[in-house]
Amino acid sequence: MKKISLFVALLSAFFLFSSARACYTIVVGKKATADGSVLFAHNEDDTQRRLFNFWRIPRLTHKDGEVVHLQNGGTIPQVSVTWSYLLIESVNQSFSDYAINEWGVAVASNACPSVEDKPELTDGGIGYMLRQLIVQRAKTAREGVELAGRLLDHFGYNASGRTLTIADPNEAWLLAMVNGKHWVAERVPDNRAVLQANIFIIRQVNFSDKKNFLTSRDNVRTYAIRRGWYDPKSGKPFDFATAFNRIYDPKYAIRGYDTRQWRGQQLLSGETTTIEEAKAHGLPFCVKPAHKITPADLMRVLRDHYEGTPYDVTLDKKGNPNASFERTICTASTQHSTVTQLRSGLPTLFANVLWLSFGRPDVNTYVPFYTRVPDVPPCYHYVPGQDTWQNSLQHHFHPLPGTFDYQPNKAFWVFNDLENLMGLNYYQTIGEIQSVWNAQEKEAFALQPSIEKTAGILLKSNPKLAKNFIKTYSFGRAHKALAAAKKLTAQIKSEIYR
Repeated sequence: MKKISLFVALLSAFFLFSSARACYTIVVGKKATADGSVLFAHNEDDTQRRLFNFWRIPRLTHKDGEVVHLQNGGTIPQVSVTWSYLLIESVNQSFSDYAINEWGVAVASNACPSVEDKPELTDGGIGYMLRQLIVQRAKTAREGVELAGRLLDHFGYNASGRTLTIADPNEAWLLAMVNGKHWVAERVPDNRAVLQANIFIIRQVNFSDKKNFLTSRDNVRTYAIRRGWYDPKSGKPFDFATAFNRIYDPKYAIRGYDTRQWRGQQLLSGETTTIEEAKAHGLPFCVKPAHKITPADLMRVLRDHYEGTPYDVTLDKKGNPNASFERTICTASTQHSTVTQLRSGLPTLFANVLWLSFGRPDVNTYVPFYTRVPDVPPCYHYVPGQDTWQNSLQHHFHPLPGTFDYQPNKAFWVFNDLENLMGLNYYQTIGEIQSVWNAQEKEAFALQPSIEKTAGILLKSNPKLAKNFIKTYSFGRAHKALAAAKKLTAQIKSEIYR
C-alpha cells in the first residue's frame, strides 16, 4: 500500500508540474508592431493527445428571463444578444478553448498555479465558460476584464490559478486570477511586448492607476499581508507574482522566472540577460522590442527550441527537440498555435486575421482565417452524427460515441498524422517540411495586401460579393495546407517503408 501511495503521489506531482508548465502567450502593443496592430500569439499545450474543433458560433438573440448555467451550479442572467465568435474548442477539457468575437475581442489562457489553499467560492465558483462569456458580451478588451472581474468577485475562480490574456484591436490586458476571489489585471503598454508562460508575471501593482490596473474587490495586497505572503515591513514594494506564485520544482524556486519567458524576451528585445541573472532577480512584466514586430516574428518564437542557447538540443541532430528535458516553447504537447492580427481603422470584414496552425507549429503551417468570415471549412471540425457546433458544445464534457475516432480527412488528424510520422526521423524530414510551409506562408503574407485591397473595393459596391471573396480565399488557403500536409505525410511514409 505504501508503494502504491508513493507512486500515486509521484504521479500526481508529475501532472501538477506538467500542467504548471503548459501554454505560452505573447502580446505586442500596437505601437510596437509593423502594421499598428495588436498582435496576440498563443501555443496551446496540453498533456496527452486531445481533440480540437474549430467553429463559427453565430450571433444569437435570447428571450427575457433566460439564464446561463455555469458548470458547477451557479447561474447568471442571459443578455438579449450574444456576439458571434470563432471558437477553437478543446473537447472534454475545461480550460483550453481559444475564442475571438466579431469585434476582435480575443481570449486565451495560461495555467498559473497559486499558493492559495483556502479559496472562497460561491456556487462552486467559475472556470469553464468564463472566456466564452467574455467574447459573447464584450466589445472591448477592457469590457472583457471588467465583466470577468465582476464574475470573479461574486463566484470566485475555481482552479488553482490562471492568467487570461484579453486583447482587441486597440489594447491588451493580462488578468491574473487566484483560486477564489482575488485577481489583478494589468494593461500591456502600447510600445511593449509581454511573454506569458505558466507563472504569474504581474509584478508591482499601482492601485491608484485605474487606466492600467484593475483589481478584485477584496484588495490583493491586504489579503497577501493577512496570509503572510507579503511583509510590508520588509521595505520591498508589493509584488503580486512573488506573493501568489506556487512553485512545484525547487529548480524554479525564484518566483518570477520561467525559461520560456526568458527566451521570448531575448528573441524580441535582443537583450542578453543571462539565465543566472533571470533566476536571481526575476524577469520584468514586459520588454521593448528591438524592432517593429510582425506576425512572422511571433511565428518564429512559437516554433523555438532554444536554438543557440545553453539549452539547445538540436546540435547533434538526434532525437526530437520537442522532447528535451528543459521545457521548450514549441514542445511535444503543443496541440495548436495561433497568431492573431487585431487591427483598427480597417473594414471589419478583414480587420482581424487569425493565423492558425492546427497542430504543432514547427512541423505545420499557419493558415490565415479572416475572423468575420461566416463559416470555417467543415474539415476543421468533427462531431459524429450531426456535425454542428450546437451538438459539439452540448456534449463537450460527455462526448458522443465516436467523437475521438480517427478521421483521416479532418484537419486535426491530418496535421497530427504529419507531426507523429515525421517524429520518427525528425532531422531527416524537418527541412523538407519547413521548406513547403515557408513557401506557403511567404505567399500568404505577400498576397495579404492585395486580397484586402480587392475586398475593400468590392465592399463598396457589393458587400455580399466581398464577403464571399474573403471566405473563398480563406477556405482556399486552408485546403491548400491540408493537401500539402497529406502529400508530405505520404512522401515521408514511402521513405520510411522504402
